Amino acid sequence: MQFRRFIRQAHRWLGLLIGIQVLLWISGGVIMSALRLEEVRGEHLAAHRAPAVLGADRVLVPVADLLRRYADRGPTEVRLETLLQGPVYRVTAGDRSWLVDAASGAELSPLPQALAEAVARADYSGDAALLGMDWVETAAIEIRGRELPLWRARFGDVRNTAVYVSPDTGAVVARRNDLWRVFDFVWMLHIMDYEEREDFNHPLLVVSALTALLFTLSGLTMLWFSFRPRPGGPRVAVPGVTRHD
Repeated sequence: MQFRRFIRQAHRWLGLLIGIQVLLWISGGVIMSALRLEEVRGEHLAAHRAPAVLGADRVLVPVADLLRRYADRGPTEVRLETLLQGPVYRVTAGDRSWLVDAASGAELSPLPQALAEAVARADYSGDAALLGMDWVETAAIEIRGRELPLWRARFGDVRNTAVYVSPDTGAVVARRNDLWRVFDFVWMLHIMDYEEREDFNHPLLVVSALTALLFTLSGLTMLWFSFRPRPGGPRVAVPGVTRHD
């Protein structure tokens, strides 16, 4: 009897400690599972175009010329790519990359606003108008882990889509919308990382998970006791008599 009372009291206190977080875990799981990841990531509005084909007769700046021009930067790699269906070289030196027009040899990085806007428009397949371009130099939650600065293109659709373009490489590094922002907020509550929203091995989450486990085990123990036959057979309730455990 004492053990049952201990389990019941422990279950109540554990419920007080972890009940709200368990509710957040369950409701957050429902929300995240209900959202389509393709729409959360903005992939449903990403334009998919066939890569440009460069003809063999296309005159390009020789790679050797680029290596000589940027010898002082110590280039380690030169790759031929396309930007807005045109040929460009991506030159890499250490952890930095920049674009060079493969036809004219003109350096394109950092991309000016007009060129970054063209990249964002080409990536966006929706019907909404472009509201504006922002030069982003301050770290923000929705572009965490991305190198700054970035160009942000804001589109006027119902989900407030934003397309982030790297001024160095011309690549679209992130697509964000209100679904992503909801998902990310719920994810923060789910893993209990209220700053970086990425770490799910921190002590607070581990302790909370263990507390939730004890809460569940105590509840199952109480349920098991409720199905066990009571010693002495079934009891008959007597009017006016209150039982106290």
